[in-house]
Amino acid sequence: MIIDSHAHIFPFLGLAAGYPSQADHMQVLQQYMAAHAQPVRRLRDHVIVTEQTLADLPLDGPHRLRNVGFHVEENGRFVWTSGGVELYIHFMPPSLQLNASSPEYLLAEMAYAEVDVAVLQNAHLYGRLNEYFAAAMARYPGKFIGLAEVCEPEADQETELRDLAVAVRQLGLRGLYYANRGFFFDCYRHHFDDVRYEPFWELVRELKIPVLWELRGVPVDSPENYLREIDRLNCWAARYPDIPSVLTHGVPPPFFAGDLAEPLVKLFQNEQFRIELLYPIHWGRDHEYPYPELQPVLRELYRRVGGERLIWGSDMPNVERNCTYRQSMDYIRRYSNFIPSSDLERIFGGNVARLFGLA
Repeated sequence: MIIDSHAHIFPFLGLAAGYPSQADHMQVLQQYMAAHAQPVRRLRDHVIVTEQTLADLPLDGPHRLRNVGFHVEENGRFVWTSGGVELYIHFMPPSLQLNASSPEYLLAEMAYAEVDVAVLQNAHLYGRLNEYFAAAMARYPGKFIGLAEVCEPEADQETELRDLAVAVRQLGLRGLYYANRGFFFDCYRHHFDDVRYEPFWELVRELKIPVLWELRGVPVDSPENYLREIDRLNCWAARYPDIPSVLTHGVPPPFFAGDLAEPLVKLFQNEQFRIELLYPIHWGRDHEYPYPELQPVLRELYRRVGGERLIWGSDMPNVERNCTYRQSMDYIRRYSNFIPSSDLERIFGGNVARLFGLA
């Protein structure tokens, strides 16, 4: 059985998609696009421009976002106007014609790539999709493992605690997707390890669900800030050692160029954590498949973490702006010949099955 630990379904991204309004959703999307490495292009001739015009820097709160008419169009494009010039970013591949990924679309992609089950990651840019995920799981039993989401800065409030409990106990979602960049809308005044969130983490513990972490350097995405957040995660883990966790998106390859930083060494040694192998979504932007430069990174991760704590994820459908769904697997399956077949089976399904208690 092949299980994709990182896939997405979502309605048209130009809608409210579970937020109070369409404007609220656009604000979240604009934050993500302002910090993204995909090139910005001029719509009239598709020439890459170098100036970032979606927000002022540093990107440390919603007050930095510019009023530029940001909106979602079709064919993977996100569009705005700056200085009278229409600009866009291809966050999704051009083949995503309606900028939507229905359950049926993802199932067709999975069937073609011979993927059996997908974990549905619930990142904020796609919407607040607890009920959308639950409906897809009910319609297609055994094909999707849905994760819940919360508003991280407000996770200590009764409404968020109630919604998480409902998502797990009534809707049947199986884990929590948690992003430290969610604190952007609190201007990073708080952090996930603050004392005020202890009731929230106690509820996660009570629900017996894993947490899938999206961590980046905040408020500015620098190597120093990233390591500080990893150190913060290590401290959190010492307080909640019985909450299974996954570090999504993998560790950026530059951190393996020299001696591994101590916060990462500590994280890799902690059997509470699984590490996701999900590199083509960003590495494939500037490198050609099959990404031979990644093999030393994969080798080092395998040496330090082992085959029982690594898991594969694709980031479908986003990844298809850089490679095919099958290639998002094959750069490991076909070229990481230092991983024995028994561990490949764990990485491509067995470890996720154990994480979620699947048969």
